[in-house]
Order: sequence, then C-alpha cells, then structure tokens
Amino acid sequence: MGSSNLRPNSIGVNYGQVANNLPSVQQAVTLVRSTTIGKIKLYDANATILRAFANTNIQVTVGIANDHISSLTNPTSARSWINDNVSPYLPATQITTICVGNEVLTAADQSLLSQLLPAMENLHSALVSSNLQSQVKITTPQSLALLSNSFPPSAGAFNPTIAQSFIKPLLGFLSRTNSSLMVNAYPYFAYRRDPHNISLAYSLFLPNTGVNDPNTGILYSNLFSAQIDAVYSAMAKLNVTDVEVGVSETGWPSVGDPDEVGVSVQNAMTYNQNLIYYIVTNPGTPLRPRRPINTFIFALFNENLKPGPTSERNFGLYQPDGSAVYEVQELAKPSTSPPSNNGSSSGGSGSGAGRYPPPNNGSSSGSNSSSGGSGSAGGYSPSNGSSAGGYAPPNNASSSGRNNSSGGSGSGAGGYPPYNNGSSSGSNSSSGSSGMGAVGGGNQTRIWCVAKPGTDRSLLAGAITYACGVADCSAIQSGGSCFYPNELVSHASYAFNSYYQRHGRNYWNCDFQNNAIVTFTNPSYGGCIYPAN
Repeated sequence: MGSSNLRPNSIGVNYGQVANNLPSVQQAVTLVRSTTIGKIKLYDANATILRAFANTNIQVTVGIANDHISSLTNPTSARSWINDNVSPYLPATQITTICVGNEVLTAADQSLLSQLLPAMENLHSALVSSNLQSQVKITTPQSLALLSNSFPPSAGAFNPTIAQSFIKPLLGFLSRTNSSLMVNAYPYFAYRRDPHNISLAYSLFLPNTGVNDPNTGILYSNLFSAQIDAVYSAMAKLNVTDVEVGVSETGWPSVGDPDEVGVSVQNAMTYNQNLIYYIVTNPGTPLRPRRPINTFIFALFNENLKPGPTSERNFGLYQPDGSAVYEVQELAKPSTSPPSNNGSSSGGSGSGAGRYPPPNNGSSSGSNSSSGGSGSAGGYSPSNGSSAGGYAPPNNASSSGRNNSSGGSGSGAGGYPPYNNGSSSGSNSSSGSSGMGAVGGGNQTRIWCVAKPGTDRSLLAGAITYACGVADCSAIQSGGSCFYPNELVSHASYAFNSYYQRHGRNYWNCDFQNNAIVTFTNPSYGGCIYPAN
C-alpha cells in the first residue's frame, strides 16, 4: 500500500537546514533540478522552500518537529496546520507526504508516544475536510531501534513493551489511510557497530558471499534489504501485511573521525551509487520482490552545525558551494547527445568495465581499471585477498586503494558483459591469453542482444522494466546469478537478451529505442549465462 501519487522509484533526498553556510534556497532548487533527484524531504514546512519548488515537478515531503506534536492533538490546531502549511502551496508544489515527528517511538520524551497517533489522525481528518487525503499521506519516520530483534530478518520483532500498545494501532492507521511506515535505515551504523561480523561489501551492495537467513533459506546479498525485511517480519508478527515500508533516511558519511570505522569518500560514493541503482531498478526485497521502496538519501548538503562526531556533518552529496562531494553517476542528467566511446570505460590502458569491478583472486591496484583475476571470465567469484573500492570479502580481507581491480593473465574483462572480441585494453572486450576469455566468441550461429555501448543511461531503467515485464529476468534480481555486477548497463544487457530470445530473435526485437545491439560474442561470464536459441 502507499500513495498512488508517489514516484517510489525516483531518487529522494533529505534537504536539511542545520548549517549556517548553505546556498540560497533558489540555488538549492536549481541544483536539484540539474540532477535526476525527483523527491525532496524537508524537516519542517519552510514556506520559502515550498514556494521555490513550485512548478518544478519535484515531489516534496514536509515534516513536523517532535516539539510540535502535542499541539496537533487538538483537532483545531491540526486543521490550522494543514491550512497554513499544505493547502496554500498545492497544486503548484507537489506536496505528497507529511512526516510527523522523527523517531518518536524511541525518543527520550515518553509523553510523545501517546500523542503521536492522535496528532496523525487529526492531520488526516484535516486533509479529508479539504479533500486532500488521496493526494497527501500522513506517516512518521522511526528508528530501526524500534526493533528488539533484527537478525536474521525473519526474526524481526518490535520492542514488546510498545508493540501492542503503540505500534500496532499506528500500523492500523497507516493501513486504513493507505500510507506507509517510514524507517531510518543506515547500513553504515550497523557496520560501524560490528565491523567484525558485518562485512563492508555486504553493507555497500558490493559482491559478497551473502548472509543466509536460516529460518527462510533466503540468502541476502545486501544489508539494506535485510534491514527492510526485518521490519516486514516484525509487522507480520502483529498480523499486519498490507503496509509498505519506506526509507526516510539512509546514507554513508564521506569524512569522519579517526575512530569512525568505514568512513571514506570512496565508501560513501559506492554506497549511494549502488543504493540509487538498487532503488531505480526496483528489485524490492526477498520478502517483497519487485515492490518499490520509497527512499530518501541523507542528505543533500553537508551540514556544518549538526552535533556529534565529524561524520554527522559529512553525509551530504554536495558541499554548501554546490560542488559534488563525490561523483554519483546516476544523479547526473544525461546530455542530449550521449558520447559513443566504443564500449570503453574511463581509465587508462587496460581498463575494462569501469567503476564496479567484480572480486577476483588477486589483490587490487591500478587506476580504475578492471582486468579480472587469474583464470576468471570477468564474473563474480568470491575469494580472499584484498580488493578495492571499499570491497572487503567477509572476515578475510583488507580494503585499500582506489576503485581498481587487476590481476594475472588469462582473465576476461571484469565488470559488465563484453560487446566484442579482442583484448581488454579499454574497449570493454573479453579475452585472455590463457584460461577463460570471451565465451563462445567465434560462434557465428548464435546471436545475443545487449545494451549498446555509450547508450543513454536515463532510458535504461524504463527499458529494463519493459523487457522484464514479458521476459524472465530473475537472474538479475538480488541473489540471482547475474545480479553482479550491480550495474545498469549489465542488467539492461541481460534483460534485452532475455526479451530478444523470447520474441523470435528478429532485428526489431533488439532495438529498445536504439539502445541495444546484436552481437555474435557470447556475453556470458562466470556463473551468469545469457540464453541463446
């Protein structure tokens, strides 16, 4: 369930104001509009910001601070709040959600627990009075500390002292109003608390051996989905199965104090890059496959007045001057004429698929190149040894260097599937002098369909959704044999080929708005097998 007006697969970002050096609101709006960000979440109902987002097609979530909740237990005050902070800005500003409080159910002020639901009910009644209840939904962001148990995910359970008295009635309200439960889900904090038992790769959506849920047999490939499923399991224990879980905050800091484990620019970039791709491609979670997860990254800017350790002031995607803290490719709007680079990735000589190389049997070095490991075919092969880009195989490896992956001879092109024959020297090909190279590269009787090199990435997510609507794409779902590399072009190639093989292998079945191309080179790699008739 959830508001039909939401765009759950678009990128959401929290726009906080705990700083004294932020750009003007209009500059912030201009920055947001220059990206693929489709949703903004505020912590208040700032009139200047709401007016600035008018007619931008950016959806806005407004917030109500904890210290305002008690006043909203009065129905008249709740109606006044809606009349003052929501109604005047509609429809020009696309206000879709009101978040009441923040982590109220785990707050130190216990009086808020009994005030939260009445305030939410009064706000909803005010929306009904204005006939806005279908356009604007009421929810409340909560901490994962609401769970008394979260591992394994199937054992997820709410704190028993408040489960029946406060949480179940709250979930009943969300169900009746077709709203969702929002949680602040941070794999970073879970990893920081227990880096010896939670791998960095598992936290960053990178290739890893996975974590098995012994009760369900589900192998979780990332901590984010495990956290969400723990909440779904907790709700199921209260016999609530029709409320969706959204993520009101998630992110990874780029700078921290020396004792803050896992903090780096590389890890922050990797987490948010992979998170965005995860949300846009919509695999859902193992307990809710293909169910969109309405997600907001924390945060738009680094906020210099936030209290606490250094990391708290460095969750931003952007500096206050508008410059990016690090590159997140999926945030960039594509140019009108996407470059054609003959399939090459950025990087120097010997570069292969680019930024998200698969793990291999060698150590990491180089400069954003990916040449695979000894005897590998460019696929996922979990192993020991050090790796780059923050990837550390669980319990047995170090993490160092830039986002690089190099190895011995006999390798295929690491990263996403190859498009042509030849050596892996910056042209995204797959071969090797020994061991496994391009699979079936010389077979001219079999044809595959893959994403075209240099294609417009903004079109791929929609094309994947279309292809997978009528073809089998289970292999690129989380835990599937072709899920890694978790990269848009790789997933598009598998989806396009699956569609192409199923629909007669005619040239018009491999087009996808001119973003696909047929190839005689088998794009299969490692355990990922591309079917061919």
